[in-house]
Amino acid sequence: MDLLMVRDRATGRFLYAERLERRQGETSWEYVRRSVRREAHIRDRFSSETQQVIMGWGAGSVEDFLKSYPEYGPTDGEADGRSEPEGETIDR
Repeated sequence: MDLLMVRDRATGRFLYAERLERRQGETSWEYVRRSVRREAHIRDRFSSETQQVIMGWGAGSVEDFLKSYPEYGPTDGEADGRSEPEGETIDR
C-alpha cells in the first residue's frame, strides 16, 4: 500500500491523503503508471508553491509515514496549535 499526500509547507500540516493500492490482476508496471498519473493529477490540483505533494511508497497511513520521516511533521509555527496532522483518506 502506498500513500499520496499533500502537505502545507508553512505549517507541516497534511491537507489531503489518498491510499493507492494495486488492483487485482494489475501488473506492477500498470500500478506504477497509474500511480504516477494520479500523482500528476494531484500535483496539478494542488499547484500552489505553499503546498508539497509527497508520494509515500510503502506507507499505509500518514502516521506510518511520519514515523519513518519525522521531518515532514508539523512545524513549531503551526497557526492553529494542533500537533497531529490531518488529512482525508480515500481508498482507490
